[in-house]
Amino acid sequence: MNNQWLSQNVSLKYMLSDITLFVKTLRLRVKQFEVIDPSTPAAEKWMPPFELENDEHGFLLRSQPLADKQPKQSVKDGLICYIPAQFDRCYIDLSLPFEEYKNKFSSKTRSTIRRKTRKFNDYCNQSMHFEVYKSVDELCTFYQLARPLSQKTYQEKLLDAGLPDNDLFRQEIIDKAQMDQARGYLLWNGNTPVAYMFCPAHNEVMLYQYLGFDPDYKEWSVGTILHWFVFEDLFRESKFRFFDFTEGNSEHKQLFSTGSILCGNIFLLKNTISMRFWVRCHMMTEAFSKNLGKILDKLGLKAKIKNIIRFRSG
Repeated sequence: MNNQWLSQNVSLKYMLSDITLFVKTLRLRVKQFEVIDPSTPAAEKWMPPFELENDEHGFLLRSQPLADKQPKQSVKDGLICYIPAQFDRCYIDLSLPFEEYKNKFSSKTRSTIRRKTRKFNDYCNQSMHFEVYKSVDELCTFYQLARPLSQKTYQEKLLDAGLPDNDLFRQEIIDKAQMDQARGYLLWNGNTPVAYMFCPAHNEVMLYQYLGFDPDYKEWSVGTILHWFVFEDLFRESKFRFFDFTEGNSEHKQLFSTGSILCGNIFLLKNTISMRFWVRCHMMTEAFSKNLGKILDKLGLKAKIKNIIRFRSG
């Protein structure tokens, strides 16, 4: 885990589903818990041991392991304690034999993955293949192939979560590759890459950092197929202890994981009128989005609207 506190600009996003309505930028002292460690007990107290600088609005502890569920908003030591996200941070124990890992899935799930893989390979005229990129030269090639693919994805268009297009990230890839601490993965239809995943590693833990797929291949479940091939390769390689899905909840993380740790993104903010206003607005926006999602789900429209937002955006 990274125990350094860094002063950063943090975007507090006010979102309706995948759509960002507006952003409030805060200057915060941030501590990022980069890597999970299932053997370490969660801390009961998280108050920082130092004062804020004049231009800082508060503290942020990202993916702070929690001993138990916390109230969404409270006051601690005179600061607003706001925890908008509490989630099970999922991981895969890569020390397990791959056969044991496969057996955690139901026979129906295993059959579904095999069927999806076979159907996509048939669609590709038996030219589907999966490639792993490890060395400096290989990962530079991976980046050249995956970056145009990333530009097509909803992760980049809507969430600003595509492969970064800057020299700093390209150098990071090279630095990681020189230490054998990164992997790139591509799923192909013949000569066309259709899905990618890039994972850096830290302390024998592989991090789930960047992924995406060509929206033209959405119906072929290429994301699920790629995940399966990646995990099969990681078990075969036997270099890493865990695969860390990082923060956030999703069905596929729950499906593929072998365990989880309760974590939260904890904002400790100056207790001012303006900060209470922004926190209240954020809570109301999240509550409205959640309730709207429930209504749309009951009407059978939620998945359809989400697909329209993600895959028909310009």
